[in-house]
Amino acid sequence: MASESETIMRAKLPFFLLGIIVLIISACVIPNNELKIEDFSIYNGEIERASYQVEIARNKSSRRQGMMFREELALNQGMLLDYKRSAKMAIWMKNTYLPLDIIFVNDAGIIVKIHEGAEPLSTKQISSESKVRAVLEINAGQVEIKGISVGDKVTYPSFDR
Repeated sequence: MASESETIMRAKLPFFLLGIIVLIISACVIPNNELKIEDFSIYNGEIERASYQVEIARNKSSRRQGMMFREELALNQGMLLDYKRSAKMAIWMKNTYLPLDIIFVNDAGIIVKIHEGAEPLSTKQISSESKVRAVLEINAGQVEIKGISVGDKVTYPSFDR
């Protein structure tokens, strides 16, 4: 026959396991508070096309998380996935609920490819097709509204050399 302390431990076990599960889910779903928000602008020559407040995903973990599990994004916000090196990149929209415009930026800060209206929750890879340094994710429709195009230049310290 089980002792009183064993009975209490067995009664508490489901709550302990539930707490562990909540912590794991929270770590995956709650946005990374370590992401720094910075100004980010896009220019065509001397004309500013758009200005955003972007979260900068600088490490592998924050880049992997990206915009996953977010349910809203203000029109003047986005996320810059800074890979800190130039390489061909591919991203997907798995676990991403928001439709996004995906902007690929090379090491010189020039937009080299744009993918408009990436489909939420899709596992189809969206390739940069050429070497890029970073990927900017903004609300779908912003590329058209702001007139952003391939060849435009971004201003951000990583690209200002």
